[in-house]
Amino acid sequence: MATELRTQPTDSTDPTDPTDPTDPMNPTAPMNPAAPTDPMNPTVPMKPPAPTDPTAPVDPMARRRKSQKKRKEKLTVVEEAEEGGNGAKGQAAEIEGLTQAGQRALGLRDVRGALACFRKAFLLSLGTTSPRLRRICSFNLGAAYVEAGKPRKGLKFLLESQPAEGEPLGGLYFNIGAASEGLRDFPKALECFGQAAGPCQAGNQAVEMGCCYLGMQEPARAARCFLEAAHSYVVAESPEAAAVALSRASGSMLQSRRFGVAEITRILTWCRSLCDSIANPTLRGKLYNEVGLGFSQLHVFSLASESFERALALCQGSLGRRGEAALLQNLGAARNALRSFGTALGLHRRAAELHGAVGNRRAQGQCFGNLAYAFSQLGNHEAAAENYLHALQAFRDSGDVQGQWQACEGLGAARFHLGNPQKAVGHYQEALTLLSRCRDTPRAAGERIVSQLSRALQHQLCLHRHPSYWGAPAPDLNPPQFCSVLPRASGTRLRGSEV
Repeated sequence: MATELRTQPTDSTDPTDPTDPTDPMNPTAPMNPAAPTDPMNPTVPMKPPAPTDPTAPVDPMARRRKSQKKRKEKLTVVEEAEEGGNGAKGQAAEIEGLTQAGQRALGLRDVRGALACFRKAFLLSLGTTSPRLRRICSFNLGAAYVEAGKPRKGLKFLLESQPAEGEPLGGLYFNIGAASEGLRDFPKALECFGQAAGPCQAGNQAVEMGCCYLGMQEPARAARCFLEAAHSYVVAESPEAAAVALSRASGSMLQSRRFGVAEITRILTWCRSLCDSIANPTLRGKLYNEVGLGFSQLHVFSLASESFERALALCQGSLGRRGEAALLQNLGAARNALRSFGTALGLHRRAAELHGAVGNRRAQGQCFGNLAYAFSQLGNHEAAAENYLHALQAFRDSGDVQGQWQACEGLGAARFHLGNPQKAVGHYQEALTLLSRCRDTPRAAGERIVSQLSRALQHQLCLHRHPSYWGAPAPDLNPPQFCSVLPRASGTRLRGSEV
């Protein structure tokens, strides 16, 4: 979702430069706004955090104190304007200064400071005789509230900023759409985004409409919107924004399952080609990771591994331990899929260590499972059993039932190879019990474990009758686990402005 601000005239900046989110697990950070030359034109679209819960209980005394504080604040601002404003010109100059200060605060991601500036500007505008100035201040305050994650309150001010006849409506429709999206009223948001106008808004509108369709569980339509946005950004000569849109498009295409492998591969290849022209190394690395995840889902592991290697080289040291752990986990999983187990061991160990350091036990369990699988394929079943035990404990700590049955299956295979069919039987039985508690589990998984359990029971019986008997082929264990640096549902945010 995005919001736009109306500002007093300043110099404009690049309208399609994408945001560089520094937190890899939170790619929806506020963006640096840019001001157009006309104060009635909107500026930077921004995406607010998730809306607050309007049904949460409120302390009546706190509400009363807040109301009294606001009344006192309003009186103070108006009194200051009357005492030192030097008339209408002084008030307009002060409002312009507050508006620019609010814009700078948003550029520094200081939403609270921006709100204070826009609120004070709005209160000052109430003491002027200019309806247009009051509408601009109400518009900016509403957009700031949406950016602050208060879409319901923002919508109230936006609706009060209806422009006069002949004034542009595109920015208002866009921000009302952003507020509606925050309130999860996706049909209303789509209607508003469709009415937003402006030659440079095409890409932004398409991105926001794609987000709405994702919220409505329509990934195929979302994919088409993101592709439309990508084409618009290419025309606008913004490779960063185009690459991000293509990344979102490929994820939606994979989610919808209505697109062919060749079509998705073409989009991923296009996105990958644009990455080379992106100056920001962190953004480029994150996009390479997303491309790698796409190729992984298509089982093109050679291109996936190459993309993850580039991502790790570009982002190492800039994403923090959580982001680096995810990249290491992805590259290690791709190496497992390519059966390059020896080169994967160090990646799995380092990823598990970093996930543990940040308290992500579920992801750590996945890394232990990947490490155990690599050891099992290298014939080191003792190490495999040890790491499957670590994985099982991590999955228990995080409440991941699916991970638990997979670890139990791996433990059963390791114990079987180590000549202990009795323990293998126990692990396989536990795996079946846990599997029965999981929904949407492939039938083949249960059939595989039943087959392995039967074989372990047969070998146990044979050992009782013929103690010298032993022999077993290696079972086909679970596939490696991948982890996204940028969650697919939110993706990387874009910014832009009308000129």
